[in-house]
Amino acid sequence: MLSGKGNSGFGWDEHRQMVVAEDVGWNSYISSHKVVGQFRHHNFPYYDQLTSIYAKDRATGKDSQTTIDIVEEIDADDATTANNLEEGNNYRGCEDDVSLDEMDVSAIQPQLPKPSQDDFISSKKKKKISDESEQISTSITDVVMLLGENIQTIGLELSRSIAFEKVIQESAQKSYPTLCEVEGLTEDECYRALRKIPDHPTQMVIFFNLPSSVRLEWVRRFLSDH
Repeated sequence: MLSGKGNSGFGWDEHRQMVVAEDVGWNSYISSHKVVGQFRHHNFPYYDQLTSIYAKDRATGKDSQTTIDIVEEIDADDATTANNLEEGNNYRGCEDDVSLDEMDVSAIQPQLPKPSQDDFISSKKKKKISDESEQISTSITDVVMLLGENIQTIGLELSRSIAFEKVIQESAQKSYPTLCEVEGLTEDECYRALRKIPDHPTQMVIFFNLPSSVRLEWVRRFLSDH
């Protein structure tokens, strides 16, 4: 309704957290989309959070990557780095072979240079940098996987919360006619229950799941406790 073609008459009320439009726009849209009639007066308190979690088409390019995309990209970068290092070592090895073949080694004293202290320190630094890079890569992968799991958990919790709120709203709308059907319930008891039960969502759900034969006793006990 908010982003579809030809739906320019619809808007979003940030204060009430619900879709809004003129009556003419609603009536026209509902006439061709019967199922959306239930959302005309329904608010969505978690719309922004769910949009940031599930609406992948709101971002493009790298911003639309999923957790799996990011992890695969990290692994690909590590593999590319390893291949470049291996190619460099092979290239230097070929240069050494060529230079030895072309040189007249008989004119050179068979004395190998001793590794200096600077070479030793440089080698240690390179190894340290390599180890740190590997640790950073592993840490990033762990963080990304943990973030993906947390997002999935939050999404499920939000979905359950929205589903529960919908059940409560539907039950509240049926409270008056249902209370009027309870045999033996006085008019005063009916209005007192109608005023108090919606303030206790869990109790309201219990009431609607009770068989009709015990609802009278349940309402009277509820009124005496509240």
